[in-house]
Amino acid sequence: MIPLPGRVGRPRASGQIGDGTDLHPATGRVLAGDGRNQSPTSEERRMFYEIAKFLARPFIFLLFWPKIKGKELIPKAGPGIFAANHIGGGESFLLPVLIPPQISFAAKKEFFRTDTLGHRLLGWFLRAAHQVPMDRTGGDASADALGSIYQVLYDGGFVAIFPEGHRSPDGRLYKGHTGVARLALTANAPIIPVGAFRTRFVRKWLPFPWLYRPELRIGEPFHFPEATRQRFLNAADFKEAGQVLREATAEVMSRIQAITGQEQVSEYSYVPRKAVKPGTSSTTVGDEPGQVKPDPQASHRDQDGNVDRGR
Repeated sequence: MIPLPGRVGRPRASGQIGDGTDLHPATGRVLAGDGRNQSPTSEERRMFYEIAKFLARPFIFLLFWPKIKGKELIPKAGPGIFAANHIGGGESFLLPVLIPPQISFAAKKEFFRTDTLGHRLLGWFLRAAHQVPMDRTGGDASADALGSIYQVLYDGGFVAIFPEGHRSPDGRLYKGHTGVARLALTANAPIIPVGAFRTRFVRKWLPFPWLYRPELRIGEPFHFPEATRQRFLNAADFKEAGQVLREATAEVMSRIQAITGQEQVSEYSYVPRKAVKPGTSSTTVGDEPGQVKPDPQASHRDQDGNVDRGR
Protein backbone atom coordinates (compact mmCIF):
# COMPACT_ATOMS: atom_id res chain seq x y z
CA MET A 1 0.00 0.00 0.00
CA ILE A 2 1.07 3.59 -0.64
CA PRO A 3 0.48 6.98 0.99
CA LEU A 4 -2.49 8.84 -0.36
CA PRO A 5 -1.57 9.86 -3.94
CA GLY A 6 -0.82 13.54 -4.26
CA ARG A 7 1.85 14.10 -1.66
CA VAL A 8 4.54 11.67 -0.61
CA GLY A 9 4.34 10.87 3.06
CA ARG A 10 0.65 11.48 3.59
CA PRO A 11 -1.06 8.69 5.51
CA ARG A 12 -3.53 6.36 3.98
CA ALA A 13 -7.09 7.65 3.78
CA SER A 14 -8.29 4.71 5.88
CA GLY A 15 -7.13 7.03 8.56
CA GLN A 16 -5.73 5.65 11.82
CA ILE A 17 -2.36 5.52 13.49
CA GLY A 18 -1.29 2.88 15.94
CA ASP A 19 -3.17 4.20 18.98
CA GLY A 20 -6.45 4.44 17.07
CA THR A 21 -6.26 8.20 16.59
CA ASP A 22 -8.02 9.35 13.42
CA LEU A 23 -6.10 11.24 10.76
CA HIS A 24 -7.27 13.69 8.14
CA PRO A 25 -6.93 11.86 4.80
CA ALA A 26 -5.61 14.87 2.91
CA THR A 27 -3.24 16.49 5.39
CA GLY A 28 -2.39 13.80 7.94
CA ARG A 29 -3.40 15.98 10.88
CA VAL A 30 -4.90 14.36 13.95
CA LEU A 31 -8.66 14.69 14.13
CA ALA A 32 -10.89 14.58 17.15
CA GLY A 33 -13.72 12.27 18.06
CA ASP A 34 -15.33 10.43 15.15
CA GLY A 35 -12.58 11.25 12.64
CA ARG A 36 -14.10 14.45 11.30
CA ASN A 37 -12.59 17.79 12.06
CA GLN A 38 -14.66 19.40 14.76
CA SER A 39 -14.17 22.95 13.46
CA PRO A 40 -16.96 23.50 10.94
CA THR A 41 -17.17 26.38 8.52
CA SER A 42 -17.39 29.49 10.68
CA GLU A 43 -20.76 31.02 11.39
CA GLU A 44 -19.41 34.31 10.08
CA ARG A 45 -18.57 32.79 6.72
CA ARG A 46 -21.93 31.07 6.48
CA MET A 47 -23.75 34.32 7.21
CA PHE A 48 -21.56 36.22 4.74
CA TYR A 49 -22.35 33.66 2.05
CA GLU A 50 -26.09 33.72 2.71
CA ILE A 51 -26.26 37.52 2.76
CA ALA A 52 -24.28 37.81 -0.48
CA LYS A 53 -26.50 35.19 -2.10
CA PHE A 54 -29.66 36.92 -0.90
CA LEU A 55 -28.50 40.24 -2.34
CA ALA A 56 -27.18 38.83 -5.62
CA ARG A 57 -30.04 36.48 -6.48
CA PRO A 58 -32.66 39.09 -7.55
CA PHE A 59 -30.13 40.95 -9.70
CA ILE A 60 -28.98 37.74 -11.40
CA PHE A 61 -32.57 36.76 -12.19
CA LEU A 62 -33.48 40.25 -13.36
CA LEU A 63 -30.45 40.58 -15.62
CA PHE A 64 -30.06 37.08 -17.09
CA TRP A 65 -33.28 35.08 -16.46
CA PRO A 66 -31.39 31.92 -15.55
CA LYS A 67 -33.11 28.59 -15.03
CA ILE A 68 -32.28 25.30 -13.38
CA LYS A 69 -33.58 21.82 -14.16
CA GLY A 70 -33.31 18.76 -11.94
CA LYS A 71 -33.19 20.78 -8.73
CA GLU A 72 -35.06 17.97 -6.96
CA LEU A 73 -32.04 15.70 -7.52
CA ILE A 74 -29.80 17.78 -5.26
CA PRO A 75 -29.18 15.88 -2.00
CA LYS A 76 -30.80 17.39 1.07
CA ALA A 77 -27.62 16.92 3.10
CA GLY A 78 -23.93 16.69 2.34
CA PRO A 79 -21.28 15.85 1.65
CA GLY A 80 -21.49 16.23 -2.10
CA ILE A 81 -19.40 17.30 -5.09
CA PHE A 82 -20.96 19.28 -7.94
CA ALA A 83 -18.93 18.55 -11.09
CA ALA A 84 -19.77 20.82 -14.03
CA ASN A 85 -18.60 21.54 -17.55
CA HIS A 86 -16.94 24.91 -18.03
CA ILE A 87 -17.82 26.83 -21.18
CA GLY A 88 -17.92 30.39 -19.84
CA GLY A 89 -17.69 32.71 -16.89
CA GLY A 90 -21.35 32.35 -15.92
CA GLU A 91 -21.06 29.03 -14.11
CA SER A 92 -18.96 30.55 -11.33
CA PHE A 93 -21.82 32.72 -10.02
CA LEU A 94 -24.82 30.74 -11.29
CA LEU A 95 -23.92 27.63 -9.29
CA PRO A 96 -23.97 29.36 -5.87
CA VAL A 97 -27.02 31.45 -6.81
CA LEU A 98 -29.19 28.66 -8.24
CA ILE A 99 -28.18 25.74 -6.02
CA PRO A 100 -29.68 25.88 -2.51
CA PRO A 101 -26.88 24.58 -0.24
CA GLN A 102 -23.75 26.59 0.44
CA ILE A 103 -20.98 25.65 -2.00
CA SER A 104 -17.23 26.02 -1.65
CA PHE A 105 -15.31 26.47 -4.89
CA ALA A 106 -11.78 25.69 -5.88
CA ALA A 107 -11.25 29.06 -7.59
CA LYS A 108 -8.25 29.69 -9.82
CA LYS A 109 -5.34 31.12 -7.87
CA GLU A 110 -5.11 34.16 -10.19
CA PHE A 111 -8.21 35.54 -8.42
CA PHE A 112 -6.21 35.76 -5.17
CA ARG A 113 -3.41 37.99 -6.43
CA THR A 114 -2.31 40.88 -4.21
CA ASP A 115 -0.64 43.14 -6.77
CA THR A 116 -3.55 45.60 -6.93
CA LEU A 117 -6.20 46.84 -4.54
CA GLY A 118 -8.90 45.27 -6.71
CA HIS A 119 -7.26 41.87 -6.55
CA ARG A 120 -6.77 42.15 -2.79
CA LEU A 121 -10.47 42.98 -2.34
CA LEU A 122 -11.50 40.12 -4.62
CA GLY A 123 -9.26 37.70 -2.74
CA TRP A 124 -10.69 38.84 0.60
CA PHE A 125 -14.24 38.39 -0.69
CA LEU A 126 -13.54 34.90 -2.02
CA ARG A 127 -11.85 33.76 1.18
CA ALA A 128 -14.69 35.18 3.25
CA ALA A 129 -17.09 33.08 1.17
CA HIS A 130 -14.87 30.01 1.80
CA GLN A 131 -13.52 29.79 -1.73
CA VAL A 132 -10.14 28.09 -2.04
CA PRO A 133 -7.27 29.13 -4.35
CA MET A 134 -6.44 26.34 -6.81
CA ASP A 135 -3.33 25.89 -8.93
CA ARG A 136 -4.79 24.34 -12.07
CA THR A 137 -1.53 22.95 -13.44
CA GLY A 138 -2.25 19.63 -11.71
CA GLY A 139 0.04 17.36 -9.72
CA ASP A 140 1.28 18.33 -6.25
CA ALA A 141 0.40 22.01 -6.74
CA SER A 142 -3.28 21.14 -7.21
CA ALA A 143 -3.22 18.44 -4.53
CA ASP A 144 -2.10 20.97 -1.91
CA ALA A 145 -5.16 23.14 -2.55
CA LEU A 146 -7.47 20.15 -2.20
CA GLY A 147 -6.72 19.94 1.52
CA SER A 148 -9.20 22.72 2.36
CA ILE A 149 -11.78 21.18 0.04
CA TYR A 150 -11.46 17.83 1.82
CA GLN A 151 -12.25 19.61 5.06
CA VAL A 152 -15.51 21.00 3.67
CA LEU A 153 -16.56 17.49 2.66
CA TYR A 154 -15.59 15.98 6.00
CA ASP A 155 -17.69 18.65 7.67
CA GLY A 156 -20.68 17.46 5.61
CA GLY A 157 -20.61 20.37 3.14
CA PHE A 158 -20.80 20.75 -0.63
CA VAL A 159 -18.07 21.73 -3.04
CA ALA A 160 -18.14 22.58 -6.75
CA ILE A 161 -15.38 21.83 -9.21
CA PHE A 162 -14.80 22.15 -12.94
CA PRO A 163 -12.90 18.97 -13.86
CA GLU A 164 -11.67 20.53 -17.13
CA GLY A 165 -9.76 23.12 -15.07
CA HIS A 166 -10.08 25.81 -17.73
CA ARG A 167 -12.92 27.06 -19.86
CA SER A 168 -13.46 25.19 -23.08
CA PRO A 169 -12.08 27.31 -25.94
CA ASP A 170 -14.51 25.89 -28.50
CA GLY A 171 -17.53 24.47 -26.66
CA ARG A 172 -16.35 20.86 -26.62
CA LEU A 173 -15.94 18.83 -23.42
CA TYR A 174 -12.24 18.42 -22.69
CA LYS A 175 -10.33 15.84 -20.69
CA GLY A 176 -10.92 16.14 -16.95
CA HIS A 177 -8.24 16.48 -14.30
CA THR A 178 -8.26 13.75 -11.66
CA GLY A 179 -8.85 16.00 -8.64
CA VAL A 180 -12.60 15.41 -8.73
CA ALA A 181 -12.11 11.64 -8.57
CA ARG A 182 -9.51 11.97 -5.82
CA LEU A 183 -11.96 14.01 -3.74
CA ALA A 184 -14.84 11.60 -4.22
CA LEU A 185 -12.86 8.43 -3.56
CA THR A 186 -11.00 9.77 -0.53
CA ALA A 187 -13.95 11.48 1.16
CA ASN A 188 -16.45 8.82 -0.02
CA ALA A 189 -18.71 11.62 -1.25
CA PRO A 190 -21.26 11.41 -4.08
CA ILE A 191 -20.76 13.35 -7.29
CA ILE A 192 -23.61 15.45 -8.68
CA PRO A 193 -22.98 16.03 -12.41
CA VAL A 194 -24.05 19.42 -13.75
CA GLY A 195 -24.51 20.54 -17.34
CA ALA A 196 -24.12 24.27 -18.05
CA PHE A 197 -25.77 25.85 -21.08
CA ARG A 198 -25.41 29.38 -22.52
CA THR A 199 -23.09 30.46 -19.70
CA ARG A 200 -20.56 32.24 -21.90
CA PHE A 201 -20.85 36.00 -22.35
CA VAL A 202 -21.51 36.56 -26.07
CA ARG A 203 -22.56 39.38 -28.37
CA LYS A 204 -26.01 38.71 -29.76
CA TRP A 205 -28.91 41.15 -29.55
CA LEU A 206 -27.02 43.64 -27.42
CA PRO A 207 -23.90 45.51 -28.58
CA PHE A 208 -21.87 44.13 -25.67
CA PRO A 209 -21.24 40.62 -24.25
CA TRP A 210 -24.15 39.21 -22.24
CA LEU A 211 -25.66 36.00 -20.91
CA TYR A 212 -28.83 34.93 -22.72
CA ARG A 213 -31.06 32.65 -20.63
CA PRO A 214 -28.27 30.59 -19.05
CA GLU A 215 -29.29 27.21 -17.71
CA LEU A 216 -27.99 24.56 -15.32
CA ARG A 217 -29.17 20.95 -15.54
CA ILE A 218 -28.58 18.71 -12.57
CA GLY A 219 -27.88 15.03 -13.15
CA GLU A 220 -28.46 12.00 -10.95
CA PRO A 221 -25.95 11.87 -8.05
CA PHE A 222 -23.75 8.80 -7.99
CA HIS A 223 -21.12 7.09 -5.84
CA PHE A 224 -18.17 5.22 -7.20
CA PRO A 225 -18.38 1.49 -6.39
CA GLU A 226 -16.74 0.52 -3.11
CA ALA A 227 -14.47 -1.83 -5.06
CA THR A 228 -13.12 1.16 -7.02
CA ARG A 229 -12.57 3.12 -3.83
CA GLN A 230 -10.66 0.24 -2.24
CA ARG A 231 -8.52 -0.17 -5.36
CA PHE A 232 -7.52 3.46 -4.99
CA LEU A 233 -6.94 3.46 -1.24
CA ASN A 234 -4.98 0.19 -1.32
CA ALA A 235 -3.10 0.74 -4.58
CA ALA A 236 0.33 -0.88 -4.63
CA ASP A 237 2.01 2.15 -6.19
CA PHE A 238 1.31 5.58 -7.64
CA LYS A 239 0.93 4.20 -11.14
CA GLU A 240 -1.91 1.91 -10.09
CA ALA A 241 -3.57 4.69 -8.08
CA GLY A 242 -3.27 7.02 -11.03
CA GLN A 243 -4.94 4.50 -13.30
CA VAL A 244 -7.90 4.23 -10.93
CA LEU A 245 -8.17 8.02 -10.78
CA ARG A 246 -8.08 8.32 -14.57
CA GLU A 247 -10.82 5.69 -14.98
CA ALA A 248 -12.97 7.37 -12.33
CA THR A 249 -12.47 10.80 -13.89
CA ALA A 250 -13.50 9.43 -17.28
CA GLU A 251 -16.74 8.24 -15.68
CA VAL A 252 -17.39 11.73 -14.29
CA MET A 253 -16.84 13.33 -17.69
CA SER A 254 -19.10 10.74 -19.30
CA ARG A 255 -21.90 11.64 -16.86
CA ILE A 256 -21.50 15.34 -17.67
CA GLN A 257 -21.47 14.61 -21.40
CA ALA A 258 -24.71 12.64 -21.07
CA ILE A 259 -26.34 15.87 -19.88
CA THR A 260 -24.76 18.35 -22.27
CA GLY A 261 -24.35 16.26 -25.43
CA GLN A 262 -20.95 17.87 -26.02
CA GLU A 263 -18.32 16.32 -28.22
CA GLN A 264 -15.60 14.93 -25.95
CA VAL A 265 -11.91 15.66 -26.50
CA SER A 266 -9.11 13.43 -25.19
CA GLU A 267 -6.80 16.32 -24.30
CA TYR A 268 -6.77 19.10 -21.74
CA SER A 269 -8.41 22.42 -22.56
CA TYR A 270 -5.48 24.58 -21.50
CA VAL A 271 -3.64 26.18 -24.43
CA PRO A 272 -0.46 28.07 -23.44
CA ARG A 273 -0.48 31.60 -24.80
CA LYS A 274 2.85 31.16 -26.55
CA ALA A 275 1.41 28.19 -28.45
CA VAL A 276 -1.19 30.37 -30.19
CA LYS A 277 0.37 32.03 -33.20
CA PRO A 278 -1.08 35.05 -35.02
CA GLY A 279 -3.17 33.98 -37.97
CA THR A 280 -3.76 30.47 -36.61
CA SER A 281 -7.23 29.27 -37.55
CA SER A 282 -9.44 28.50 -34.59
CA THR A 283 -13.00 28.35 -33.40
CA THR A 284 -14.97 30.00 -30.65
CA VAL A 285 -17.95 28.79 -28.73
CA GLY A 286 -21.53 29.44 -29.85
CA ASP A 287 -24.65 29.66 -27.72
CA GLU A 288 -24.76 25.98 -26.68
CA PRO A 289 -22.10 23.51 -25.47
CA GLY A 290 -20.42 22.01 -28.50
CA GLN A 291 -21.67 24.69 -30.94
CA VAL A 292 -18.72 26.34 -32.65
CA LYS A 293 -18.20 28.99 -35.30
CA PRO A 294 -15.16 30.48 -37.11
CA ASP A 295 -13.18 32.91 -35.02
CA PRO A 296 -11.74 35.89 -36.91
CA GLN A 297 -9.62 36.95 -33.93
CA ALA A 298 -7.95 33.68 -33.07
CA SER A 299 -4.72 35.36 -31.98
CA HIS A 300 -6.44 37.47 -29.30
CA ARG A 301 -6.47 35.00 -26.45
CA ASP A 302 -5.92 35.32 -22.74
CA GLN A 303 -3.68 33.20 -20.51
CA ASP A 304 -6.32 30.48 -20.38
CA GLY A 305 -6.36 30.11 -24.15
CA ASN A 306 -9.76 31.80 -24.38
CA VAL A 307 -10.65 34.47 -26.92
CA ASP A 308 -10.78 37.85 -25.16
CA ARG A 309 -13.72 39.11 -27.20
CA GLY A 310 -17.18 38.03 -26.06
CA ARG A 311 -16.40 36.61 -22.65
